[in-house]
Amino acid sequence: MSRKVSYGLAISEEVLGEGAPVLLQGGVEKAMIRASELGFDSAELHIREPGQFDVQKLLDISNQKNIRIAAVGTGLEYGLNGLNITSPDKSLREKMSARLKEHIDFAANFNAVVFLGLLRGKAPSYAARKEYLDRLAQEFIPIAAYAAERGVILGLEPIVFYLTNLLNTTEETLEFLERPGLETIQLLLDTHHMFIEDKDMFESFRMCKGKIAHLHISDSNRQYPGGGNVDYTKVGDVLKEIGYDRAVSLEVVPYPSGEQAAVYGIEWMRSIWGA
Repeated sequence: MSRKVSYGLAISEEVLGEGAPVLLQGGVEKAMIRASELGFDSAELHIREPGQFDVQKLLDISNQKNIRIAAVGTGLEYGLNGLNITSPDKSLREKMSARLKEHIDFAANFNAVVFLGLLRGKAPSYAARKEYLDRLAQEFIPIAAYAAERGVILGLEPIVFYLTNLLNTTEETLEFLERPGLETIQLLLDTHHMFIEDKDMFESFRMCKGKIAHLHISDSNRQYPGGGNVDYTKVGDVLKEIGYDRAVSLEVVPYPSGEQAAVYGIEWMRSIWGA
């Protein structure tokens, strides 16, 4: 039986540097071609300006090189463009909402998942978290409806405490998505964040069975699988146990180099699901 999961990695148009968990940087078109040469069959695009891309050219590369665009990352809207959807400034929230719709429209061309990650911003204090989570939900409701109309899946990512104080654990993120109007949003899980934040990351996977839109593989130190302390044999076992069959994507720092980390990552993928 042929495998159902696709082997993916993070790529970007911008050069983001060694601290960014993106393996092939500095141009998505050439990165897609190189990823295909390395044996990957999907890629997640980390972009800040959806309108700058030639959609038809990306579709042509996808078809010619047998590498699909599985997901669109929106974190650069926060990291480089300074936008977030929980800002007290209504005009900034409106800009972020409008830009998210652009990402959704872009992703619809590829049947790709759109990440809801760092664009949530952060609360100024733990005491303000409820206010900010309520605002986050209210902002996400029309976005979720828009994505559903366009046939695009949204993936909300639990994120580690050192990046945000909003929705750190898998369990609280699942609970957040039970709010009215957010039912169509699924999860984007990342093993780096799960290892740090969840009491038992393997039980977290089981808890999310059937609700995971996309998966990031990243070790405890943000390196390739096996570079840190996550038990990746067990990760592979639990993913097969819950029947996960979507993209398994490397979002790791380019250490010792982007291509070498990619090779290490795809070797682990093949050890779990085969060639």
